[in-house]
Amino acid sequence: MRFEMNEVFFNIEKWLTSQKFANGEKLPAVKDLAEKFKASEHEVETALSELVYEGYLERDHKCNDRVYRTPVYTYWGTLTGTHSITKEAKKRGQNPGVEILNWELVDAWSSIQERLKLDAEDKVQIMERLRTVDDFPVAIETSYFPAKLYPGITKDMFTETGSSQSSFKVMEDKFGLISDRATDEVTLTCLEEREAKFLQVPVGTAVLLRFRITWDPDDIPIKASRAVWKFHAGYEMTLHK
Repeated sequence: MRFEMNEVFFNIEKWLTSQKFANGEKLPAVKDLAEKFKASEHEVETALSELVYEGYLERDHKCNDRVYRTPVYTYWGTLTGTHSITKEAKKRGQNPGVEILNWELVDAWSSIQERLKLDAEDKVQIMERLRTVDDFPVAIETSYFPAKLYPGITKDMFTETGSSQSSFKVMEDKFGLISDRATDEVTLTCLEEREAKFLQVPVGTAVLLRFRITWDPDDIPIKASRAVWKFHAGYEMTLHK
């Protein structure tokens, strides 16, 4: 199953940003939205799921059961430092793996324009990858590359083994783009059906959602990325007096 940021996604995104919804206000039913946007209910559900991960929406998960149980899936552990799966796996003596789930060139939508300081006519190359460690699925990462900074970019550049599958290594070696700093937005979310299948966990499983903007030494945003992680995340910080 492959998600594409198609016309339905863009139409609903524009509608959400143009309306004034109160905090916590419920959207119309999927059936009504399908009629409004002349799309199938499946297309609307898929677009809404993506909008959850983009931060426009949240799903109302109500749980009234006072039931306790052991964890239903195994965490990989704690990811520290720069949150690089490739580096973390190598440090542990494990083998990182990657499968590209989606690769497409799209118009920059409003939120990504703001984050990457793009114009409305700019294009964004999207790469979605399933990350594994010793064949154990641990994360889904979606990268957003400003197309004008990556002429000739292809998905084959990101399918090498070992450290060569690191997007930052490709950025530097192939395009001369050096990562100088990054800012993270971190929150908790519940997995939608598609992502839950890839990560082999139940739908609605709580995971960490991180959105990162990476900047070069000239303070130009060179990449955005979104990741849902099936592990505990920790940060390492150095404090100077």
